[in-house]
Amino acid sequence: MNIISKLKSAFRTASFRSGGYTKRYSFDSMGGGLPPQNPNSWLSGISVNRAMHFTAVYAAIKLRSNTIASLPKLVCDIQPGKGRNLATRHAVYQLLHYRPNRYMNPFSFWNFVNTCVDGWGNSYVIIVRRNGEPVELLPVHPSLVTIQIVSGKKLYLIAGTKYWDGTYTDEDVMHFYNYSIDGIQGVNPIVYNADSIRTGIGAQQYGNELYEGAGNINAVLETDQMMTPDKIAIFQKNFQDSKALGFPVLTHGVKWKTTNLSPEAAQMLETRTFALQDICRIFSVPPHLIGDLSRSTFSNIEHQDIEFAKHCIRPIVEMYEYEMDRKLFFGSERGEMEVRFNMDALLRGDMQARKDFYASAITNGWMSRNEVREMEDMNPKDGLDEMLYPGNEVVVGKEHLFNNTKNKDDKHEQTAGN
Repeated sequence: MNIISKLKSAFRTASFRSGGYTKRYSFDSMGGGLPPQNPNSWLSGISVNRAMHFTAVYAAIKLRSNTIASLPKLVCDIQPGKGRNLATRHAVYQLLHYRPNRYMNPFSFWNFVNTCVDGWGNSYVIIVRRNGEPVELLPVHPSLVTIQIVSGKKLYLIAGTKYWDGTYTDEDVMHFYNYSIDGIQGVNPIVYNADSIRTGIGAQQYGNELYEGAGNINAVLETDQMMTPDKIAIFQKNFQDSKALGFPVLTHGVKWKTTNLSPEAAQMLETRTFALQDICRIFSVPPHLIGDLSRSTFSNIEHQDIEFAKHCIRPIVEMYEYEMDRKLFFGSERGEMEVRFNMDALLRGDMQARKDFYASAITNGWMSRNEVREMEDMNPKDGLDEMLYPGNEVVVGKEHLFNNTKNKDDKHEQTAGN
């Protein structure tokens, strides 16, 4: 059966399933067709745990997860025309900033949540409510969750948690995922890139064997004589006895010949470097952040860091913010409250660039000096809230107002002097 026939069959079957459960790992909300996204089947035979033994995969996932976990999470009260105020007393702020549940701190919570997104493509968090208000956030391992569609509604079947097994509606589970081919669940990046990861693991295993001695021969012993088992035994005894005295002696015309690293072994090193760069492409991570400095310079590392924040971390942050805004606030609060991840520290440039930016902002009157101090994590100072502006700049068409004001100020100064 070709792919078109499979799709037609899936669509036909879906029309009879509209009132019941669809198959697990459905192609879309209408029916099945594609193989399951099981890390232990389909493409690869590579599981997430196996892939994590490859240092590049481990480092990339750890880097992304630690970065997300370290960002400050804010809950803001939106004031039309007045900006945003920090809502520190809101229940959502308490969960995100202090204690998401009874056994995890905010850093370990977000580290685990993002590790599931990067490793399994999906992350699930049960929302425990009291009187409609969220009071606890419980992350669940993706292997324990099955997504099903019932009458056009998304349900989560959770089994294996011991305490939280059951069927949950879409409103009671936050589902985080990046890339999806069906809009229902995220694809598993380990499975979809199994061939590239397997290449890296293979090169790593060969390297281990090579440097442990199984694949790397440092030297050979050669002779023109016919060596019988008895002669070999005598040679080995003489060699070991003389070696114990610090001066190994080669008898029976045996010569020591050193061997160099084979071209295949040298190519293996290039293969490992390429495999590492491949992992960087999969996870959108600059190579220097996971230890590959072969193509990094002092001048481009900073820009790579900023690109990492913009093109890797920012989309992940947006995904988290949208899902939490949709499910953690009451309907009446939507549009008035929002969750924000503070990325200012990641997007900061070097000292010179920040100095020029702040100087322009202050002298042009669109930031106060206290606002600049706040961005640099410094306490405000009295008298620094006023906006400054260049004294020789006026509004076009209102020059006479500026001149009148200036003349009055000059006369006032003269009077005061007299």
